[in-house]
Amino acid sequence: MATVFEQAQQYDTPLLLEYYFCGEKIEDPIHFFEVNKSLYELVFPSPKETLSMIDKYIIYRETHKLVISEYGFHLIHL
Repeated sequence: MATVFEQAQQYDTPLLLEYYFCGEKIEDPIHFFEVNKSLYELVFPSPKETLSMIDKYIIYRETHKLVISEYGFHLIHL
């Protein structure tokens, strides 16, 4: 999980990442997934998939945020 946030923050204009579960924003994703490891492993996209998505959509980092939920990825225009 930490690797995902490090990747998103390494750019001059960081990509905003937000995690949601059951329609509610997860305020502290790292803590949430430490407590709920099975959700992270079974329900959410894997860290590898997330890193790939960050790389794929990095050109949108100034105009969009990447929302990650149990339903997958969503780019939201800011």
